[in-house]
Parts: sequence; C-alpha cells; structure tokens
Amino acid sequence: MKKISRRSFVKTTAVTAASLSLFGLAGCKKTEQKPAATQDAAAPVAESAKTGHTVVIAGGGYGGATTAKYLKILNPAINVILVDRNAEHVSCAMSNEVIFGLRDMSEITMPLKRLADNHGIDFRQAEVTGLDKEKKVLKTSAGDISYDKLVVSPGISMDYDPALNFTEDKQAKYPHAWIAGKQTEQLRDMVSQIKAGDTVIFRTPLALYRCPPGPYERACLFGNAALKKGAKVIVLDPNPQIMSKKPLFEKAFNTTYKDVLTYIPSVNVTAIDYDKKIVKTDKGDFQGTLINFVPNQKAGELVFTLGLVEEGKKWASVDPKTFESTLAKDVYVIGDAIDSAPVTEMPKSGTIANATGKVVAENLVRIFAGKEPLVPFVGNTCYSLVSETEGIWIATLYEYSAEKNKIVTRNGANGIPEAASVENKVNGHSWGNNILIDTFM
Repeated sequence: MKKISRRSFVKTTAVTAASLSLFGLAGCKKTEQKPAATQDAAAPVAESAKTGHTVVIAGGGYGGATTAKYLKILNPAINVILVDRNAEHVSCAMSNEVIFGLRDMSEITMPLKRLADNHGIDFRQAEVTGLDKEKKVLKTSAGDISYDKLVVSPGISMDYDPALNFTEDKQAKYPHAWIAGKQTEQLRDMVSQIKAGDTVIFRTPLALYRCPPGPYERACLFGNAALKKGAKVIVLDPNPQIMSKKPLFEKAFNTTYKDVLTYIPSVNVTAIDYDKKIVKTDKGDFQGTLINFVPNQKAGELVFTLGLVEEGKKWASVDPKTFESTLAKDVYVIGDAIDSAPVTEMPKSGTIANATGKVVAENLVRIFAGKEPLVPFVGNTCYSLVSETEGIWIATLYEYSAEKNKIVTRNGANGIPEAASVENKVNGHSWGNNILIDTFM
C-alpha cells in the first residue's frame, strides 16, 4: 500500500464525500459511475407515503442503526422498526482507548432509544428468535413482526477453538474485549494493575476478523503501558504478517517498543494452561501475568439463527450488488457479518458497516418507489493509535466491479500517511466522535 501525504489524504476523503450522496452514501446505476445524489434521491418520498412500507432491522450496531436513521431521513413515511436485545450499543471502535484509559466508557455507549426518539424509529428491545421467510415474519421474544424488507446487522461472534477448552468461566477470567461492553471494562481494570516485571501475552485473531488494524493498535498500547510500568509484551499473531497499516505498526514495534515488545507472526496456539498462565504454541511456550487471547471470529450468531449462512461457512452470503441475502428474498445482511472473500475487499469495520447501511437505506427507498437500486461505491477511513500521543490512518475507496461481480478497491484510491503524528491522534479522536454522532444520534 502506498504512503500518501496529508494533503493527498484530504483530497482523497474529499473525493469520497463528493462522490457520495447528500447522506454520505453512493452508488452507480448499472455500470455508470454516477453519485447517487444526482439521481433524484428525494423522489421516492411521495410514492412510499402512499404504500406505507415497513422495514424491520435486526441489530442496532453501526450497520443497523445507520440503516434505521437514514431510512427515516430519506423518507419519513417508511415504518422503520429497530430490534436489538440491548438498550444501548457499546462501540467496538475506540474501545481500545477505553481499555488504556484514553476515553471514558460513557463516550462510546450509545442509547438506542435516543436514536429512535430523534428520528421517529420504533425501537423494540427484544431477542430475535427466528424467521419465517415465506410469510416475511421476524420472530422475537416480544412477538412476531411482519416486514416488507428485513435488514440484518448482527456484527461478529467468537469462533472458539474447542482444543483450548475456553469455557464460560475461563472467558470471564480472560476477557477478549473484542465485543465492547463489560469485557472492555474488565480488561481496562486488568491493564491498570500491570506492574514492573509483568509479562503481557496478547494473541491476535486470525483473519477474517473485525477491524484489521485493531489488534496492532492494541499491541502498541500494551507496549506503551509496558514502557511506563517496566513490563514486557509478547504478541502472538497467527497471521503471516501485520494485516493493516503494516509499515507504520512495524515501525512502532521496531523503534518505540523495541525493548519491551516481541512480535511473533505465523504462530499457532495449541493449548493454554490457565492455572499457570502458560500459552503453548508451535513456536514454544510463553508464560505471562496477563493473557489477552482474542479468538478467531465468525458472523454474529443471529445470521445462523435466521438461516442466512450457507452450510459449512462462517459468514453470511449476500449479493455484492445489493447486500441482499442469497438465501432469503427481501432480507439484507450488512456490516461485519458479510462473507468477505467472495463478495468484497472491504474490511470489517464500523465505517464500512455505517456505509453499507446507507447504501441499503437509499436502495430500499428507491425500490419502494419502483426505481432501480444502485450498486455500492463507498469509502473507508480508519484511525489507530500507536501511542498515547500519536496516531495513524488509512483511507480507501471501494466500488462494484461487474467484471468480477465483487466490490473491489478502486485503483489508486487508497493510502496511509508517511508517519505517525500528534495531529493524526487529534484528528482520529474527532473522527471517532463524528461517526458516533452520524450513526447513533
């Protein structure tokens, strides 16, 4: 991946904004590269007001909340029902900052009722239990809900290796904190107790997983804590190399944290002695005082419950042009749960979940009005910290390729900065605040 200057980055993100519609989403009609904003996005309002369509959204994270909000912005006449088992969403994005004392938990905790009240969304706190695809009914603990279109955005779940005997009681003692919430606070408290002479063993997940740069940001922040407290960090990575922003994270590992952090790629954990805190691998055994083992991942359990995953797979199958499920008509799956390899080169990130939510929202408005849906053209921006004071970023544009029937990286539209900086850290903090506002308020 090429490095680009801040000026080029600003230019790239400006192109992203200009290419998207008024609401930050975009598409191409057939194979034309036209911004959605130029294609009468406001026209469907009167049509939908006559027909009274209902869209049900299962999952109130970045994808689901964005879809609900922007459906009501684009056409207030649509009946939008948002279902989530939790009253609030705790953002996984920026949760590393909470773990290391750089943000407060309250800053990343988003009440879903506030979103609903702000935009006229019908929010129902309930557990989703099943789906009748023929009758178009979503089954929940609060009763059945009929829909014209269903959007499913369940995020991820953990794919525990049975050989590691990672039982529920062990999970409580060894929080992965890769789904933000109680475990975020638990790991934060454990990090605060690191002392001189301690060794942190941090195991990153095997791709595909949520937030490609996330493990390496956490590794850097563990390194930052180790520098201050006289501890050591061992990073066990099952991947062959750093999976995102490699030159910048590699520089941090080899310079800033060279005396406290050991990075080991292509390593497989074979067993864990939980009593002695020994992690056994194919490259030797490692003993630590704090073990942060992040498991491999799969789509959120909801898509399995609803029958939206092909047998033998771990992610939901969708049409790359529309995100409609290949297994259920009028059901759309967005965000982290998508089966990336055959569908898209986009990462599993909060920004992409937000962007795909907007694409689906605009397309549903168009479909209800009898108009052709648009194929995706979206941008991803992601900031990471390499220390308490310096940050880095990545910016990429993605578009649908008819030739490959896949969402691919747009040629020349990706890059990273030359180096970490204080300015990047400040901008990253603002970016985080802004995407929370855009999604949940």
